[in-house]
Amino acid sequence: MKKITKSLIFLLSLLVGMNCGNVFAQGVKVLNGTVSDPNGQSIPGATILVKGTTNGTVTDMDGKYTLSVGANAQVIVVSFVGMLTSEVEIGNRSQIDVTLKEETADLDEFVVIGYGTQKKATLTGSVTSVENDQVISNPSVNLTNSLSGLLPGLVAMNRTGEPGADSSTILIRGSNTTGDNSPFVVVDGVQNPPGWQRINPNDIESISVLKDASAAIYGARAANGVILITTKRGKAGKPTLSYTFNQGISQPTRLPELASSALFAGYVNEMMVRDGQDPRYTEAEIELFRNGTDPNYPNTNWYKEVLKDYSLQSMHNLSLRGGSESVRYSMSGSYSHQNSIFKKGVHDFKGYTIRSNIDADVNEYITVNLDLNLGLDDRSQPGTENPWGWLNAIPMMPVYYENGYPSAGIEQGLNPAVMTTSASGDHNTKSKRAITKVGFNIKAPWLEGLGMDGYFVYSNEDILDKRWRTPWTVYNYDQENDTYLPLRGGRITAPELTQSTQSVSSTFLNLRLKYEKQFGDHYINSFVGAEQTKGGNGYYEAFRRNYLSPTLSELFAGDPATQQNDGVSAESSRQSILGRISYNFQEKYIIDFNARYDGSYVFPEGKRFGFFPGVSAAWVMSEEFFKEVSGVNDLKLRASVGKMGNDRISPFQFMPAYSLGLNGYHFGSPTASQLGVVPGVTPNPNVTWEVATTYNLGLDGMFWNGGLSFTVEVFKQRRTNILTKRNLEVPFYTGLQLPDENIGVVENKGLEIALNHRGKPSAPGGLSYTVGGNIAFNKNTVIDISEAQDVPDYQKAEGRILGAGLYYQALGIFRTQEEVDSNPIYPGTLVGHLQYEDVNEDGIISSQDMIRMDKSNIPQITFGINGSISYGLFSLFANFAGQGGAWQYYHQNARIAINGLAELIENRYTEGSMDSKYPILPDLGTRTQPSGLQSTFWLQNASFIRFKTLQLSYNLPNTILEKLNLSSARVYLNGNNLFTISEIKWFDPEGDNERGAFYPQSRIFNLGIDLSF
Repeated sequence: MKKITKSLIFLLSLLVGMNCGNVFAQGVKVLNGTVSDPNGQSIPGATILVKGTTNGTVTDMDGKYTLSVGANAQVIVVSFVGMLTSEVEIGNRSQIDVTLKEETADLDEFVVIGYGTQKKATLTGSVTSVENDQVISNPSVNLTNSLSGLLPGLVAMNRTGEPGADSSTILIRGSNTTGDNSPFVVVDGVQNPPGWQRINPNDIESISVLKDASAAIYGARAANGVILITTKRGKAGKPTLSYTFNQGISQPTRLPELASSALFAGYVNEMMVRDGQDPRYTEAEIELFRNGTDPNYPNTNWYKEVLKDYSLQSMHNLSLRGGSESVRYSMSGSYSHQNSIFKKGVHDFKGYTIRSNIDADVNEYITVNLDLNLGLDDRSQPGTENPWGWLNAIPMMPVYYENGYPSAGIEQGLNPAVMTTSASGDHNTKSKRAITKVGFNIKAPWLEGLGMDGYFVYSNEDILDKRWRTPWTVYNYDQENDTYLPLRGGRITAPELTQSTQSVSSTFLNLRLKYEKQFGDHYINSFVGAEQTKGGNGYYEAFRRNYLSPTLSELFAGDPATQQNDGVSAESSRQSILGRISYNFQEKYIIDFNARYDGSYVFPEGKRFGFFPGVSAAWVMSEEFFKEVSGVNDLKLRASVGKMGNDRISPFQFMPAYSLGLNGYHFGSPTASQLGVVPGVTPNPNVTWEVATTYNLGLDGMFWNGGLSFTVEVFKQRRTNILTKRNLEVPFYTGLQLPDENIGVVENKGLEIALNHRGKPSAPGGLSYTVGGNIAFNKNTVIDISEAQDVPDYQKAEGRILGAGLYYQALGIFRTQEEVDSNPIYPGTLVGHLQYEDVNEDGIISSQDMIRMDKSNIPQITFGINGSISYGLFSLFANFAGQGGAWQYYHQNARIAINGLAELIENRYTEGSMDSKYPILPDLGTRTQPSGLQSTFWLQNASFIRFKTLQLSYNLPNTILEKLNLSSARVYLNGNNLFTISEIKWFDPEGDNERGAFYPQSRIFNLGIDLSF
């Protein structure tokens, strides 16, 4: 890290030195003036720059400036956020006052789309975007956790808060297939780059999401939507050196509350009596547990004893950007760190990134560019299994005895206080990334608007994984003899090491011929291009055990007799021809046509290519009917239809599959296994990609220069050719292993609404605010999928949503023996167990009574409410995000050796109870007991609203900046996941583990500073 930091500082210093010289060119004239708005109010902080140079200044608090310029200076460029940039000729004047006009709403902004940008006023597709200022307001280390509530149609589900593994699952308009639903991600033209989730938000310019036919330009990988991330590039102007530092503290959003010793002791007694045994604890002992007066009767809160109150995280970003009119550069380096919530825990994540780019104009017709992106992720976790499931240790057991010895925990020595430390070993994963991109852009001098561009990308990622597992020692206390008995924990008898390396590399080539021209009222923008990518990856794994010492974690030190190894390699390739034609008449009637002819290595020869077209059109009704109405800026009707593919399936399914191993054949006497091959799945010579046909209708409106704006979208996608097996349709006795076939069909329909209001200041520095909200609803339906013919309609997947589960319909709790005797029951049912509906009316409760329900943990509704206020040097931003139409099934159990949730045990059924909230609790982890079946009783509504982001910031005034020799400085406080409102109280409602055994999501409080020199 020190070497990287030193190199970064050296390069930044070098670039500063190379570009600062222009600032001190000899001045022969001094310009003075005032910059103001149309109302005559002065504008502090406006930038004045001599065109074509890096010589410039900013206005003071009164809007005044002084600037020394060279003899050859002809024009100054004056700019300010929210105002139109103005170019003013100097001439012979020394006093130049400038009035900046207000920017026209947001319609002149450009939005990033596939292979280019498009003016917001002429967008025809369903494209939503978010700018840098909202993304950086969230202190999350992982970019995917900053997007919730900001982009309608984007679903971000954060299932865990574990350092280094906390990426949210991203969906665009929900799920559309039983296969891979992940969107296609493009960063600065680089497709699906490794580690994109770790881009520092300060390096991001904008994020766009393509949700309809606008994504068809990406062909066979666009069916799940496309996310376009654009990072910052250098701009002409004086060098700007910026440094951002964030220091945060992280806490779990929600932790379960387990039963106390007294409560649990009563529960244990009840279980033993029900099983015909004597109670384990006397009333006197239970009272000792309750009052805590005797150290031999502890009441241990394992979560409190094993977890810290908070953990730390930090982020640094250092950047240098600037350049002249002909050469522009950007360079940044970032470092992030998260540590464990466990006391002495080894969970840890460190991330390092370097991003740099340079754009150089060779002449007025040729521009070249070079991008270099490096990254290193260093993640550590315990060498043993997931510790969260073992925090349910009984409260009568201390975490540590008074002499400091660790207790044995639940069973097999699985004490999470030890499991999460270096005593269990260490599982370290290092991911090293390098992406190089070189490109060019040529304008044809002989024909205005004609040009060619292209770029070449080389990407490489090396993943080094080392899992070192060691047994540890815990103790059981023999109270009778007052001795501590050692016990080996870890489920292994001696240290063992598994080490693997994986190397993934690819090359990518893009070439385009393009033409753009305005012919009076007619505008055309088009291109045709070609792409080719090749990739390869190799994997190697080695293993040894029976190490003599737990201190030497190298392969050579293990027992050679236990060594194992494995390895595999693969190659991939794609070829594409793509193009787009965009036309508009007076920016009133607009049409875009995208198409891609894609070829993928995944499919058999002769069937590798497919055509994926998309067309979208818009009618700007405000130009037709409301042109003379001053309050109407935009009213636009949009429609699109397109076909896209999804080729993210296992490759080479058209070829016969064989398994290679020692189970090939047997030979000799006595028989010995020999290396051989065994036939596998039957090949499918017709395998092809999934096809998504999308329809979208949208209406955009903007009034009073952005005072009010809205977008309404309705959409439908029909996904066909989904891979599924016919196994359920073929008798088992045939022994056939059928291949996946493209026979599945899913439809997805939905609605999206976004509404925003903006209040502008009456004078620079005055009160301004924004208020916005968005909501998205989608529901998918399985139209066709392979199912057995004898499955009853109420259990079929067809006609249900993706992920719909089978559940027993719980009717209540049996309160009397008469109720048990007079109703159909599940075998073993007692008074106090759950009662279920006999759906097939056969007189017994069995798996035939389970109903497939339209409930899954993928939300059908997502929404966001956000707003900002700025006044003077202060600003405030807030974002609420939430979900609806999501359900989470929980299977909770408690037994003599395993504690349970306090609410469950406290409100369980007890003998004679007629109003208990819960039945007799399951005591097994399996779904086999009458009250532990997968039923609607344990299905909980996972809807929630979360205070996702809050940021308060203060910009230091110019008087202080001048003294500190700074161009800008900002101090801020922000937070993430500050509170959550939900029906689920046991765990965080975004978690998807039915046992609740997951690293909880993080609540973050952060202090940051942003400096520019």
